[in-house]
Amino acid sequence: MTQSAPTSIEDGVLDVLKRVSRRPISPTLGSDLVTDLGFDSLQVLELIAELEDRFDVSIPLNDVPATRTVAHVVAQVTALVEGRAAV
Repeated sequence: MTQSAPTSIEDGVLDVLKRVSRRPISPTLGSDLVTDLGFDSLQVLELIAELEDRFDVSIPLNDVPATRTVAHVVAQVTALVEGRAAV
């Protein structure tokens, strides 16, 4: 199942965020993963693994510390999905 439209990627990322969170959350594009959503480092790694499985991409671990907001996550996944489609 290939998702390439930005809205479907955004919806997919929001869905994964809600599943990985250990408490009910209402993430928005401006939400900070740690400050606003309460994610710890283990949850961030779980999020990466879930996103990689859902979108069939590989997220470089070097990029993780710079990824702070939901918008950053969506942008990164979108770039990876579009890059895969261009190959």
